[in-house]
Amino acid sequence: MGGLDQIVNLLSYLYVLIRRVFNTTWIRANVWISQADRIIPKSSGPRHKIVIMGDSLAMGLGDWILAGQVAGVAPSILKAAALDKQVRQRWYCLNRGNAGSMSEDWLPPKGPRVEAGQPTTEKKGSRKGQSKPDSEPLLDSDSPGGKSWERIFGSGRVGEDAEVVVIMLGLSDVVRGDAGLPLHAMKRDHNSASVLYPEDELAVVVKNVRAIAARLRSMGKKVAIVDLPSSGAVVSSFGEGKVKRINRQIKQICKHDLSASGDTTNPVAYVSLGQNHKVMRAEHRAFDSLHLNAKGYKVLGVEIYENICGMLINCEWKQWKAKLQGALPEHVKVMTADVEEIMREGAAGVEEGVRRRNVQ
Repeated sequence: MGGLDQIVNLLSYLYVLIRRVFNTTWIRANVWISQADRIIPKSSGPRHKIVIMGDSLAMGLGDWILAGQVAGVAPSILKAAALDKQVRQRWYCLNRGNAGSMSEDWLPPKGPRVEAGQPTTEKKGSRKGQSKPDSEPLLDSDSPGGKSWERIFGSGRVGEDAEVVVIMLGLSDVVRGDAGLPLHAMKRDHNSASVLYPEDELAVVVKNVRAIAARLRSMGKKVAIVDLPSSGAVVSSFGEGKVKRINRQIKQICKHDLSASGDTTNPVAYVSLGQNHKVMRAEHRAFDSLHLNAKGYKVLGVEIYENICGMLINCEWKQWKAKLQGALPEHVKVMTADVEEIMREGAAGVEEGVRRRNVQ
């Protein structure tokens, strides 16, 4: 019986491997046909872009599509936007997932150091003579960057002028055992909403995602981050508890580090997948019991849209506002500028008067 079990396991492995190769090739071919860089217009006027970036989960591995269709969450995001009466302009949702890519493959290229936001946890003392600053650089100027980043967000690339970016990264890191979760982070209770991880307990994949999101925001883009499935094949062997801790850390950097630094009016949206029971159902699993099938990606796409719909509306409003300001006569523009200057001076005068009164 032992020999028979080994044969069955081998056949199952070969089946999943062969189907995965064909599924990945088919998805890439259809993206090349339907969403090639050469046929996607630049974001200007009433045209806007959403980019789905990441690994096989972002690519839509496990989805069943016909020729000319796009896999993953992109179609359901566009459908939800079309049904939203508040979204009135043309949006393109581009599938730029790359199966097998690691989080380090998406790190931004060499550039200025990007600093983390305010510390999100209790401060840790120094270790063995090593001092730890209150905030660490997310990406050093010596970082070589990743090839996937340059392919999507490089100069002249399709994602350079995208206004909204959805990050779906980390699954490949977990599958290959390269998530880099420190052992001492396992002492934290992943079920407690009040637990905050200090910097030295953050997984490497979480720090990479944070660096990517920080650079995207510095480029003026709006960002949403989707966490990882916390159950299924391979994830179970890695450890569901470890994945849940990584998801907790992803939520932490979204709510604290990223949203507390840079433009605080442009917070990072967090989309839960691991604890989303509407998505993580048995009937929504693909052939490998790890990725989602067509139904699963449709449900996840709607969940993502509910978290980014405000971003789309905000982008459209900015475009309309710029268009209206550009259409104003010159004397009205000068008058508006004068009124704004008078209001600023008046506010400064009031503040000075209050200060002097307090001193007296």
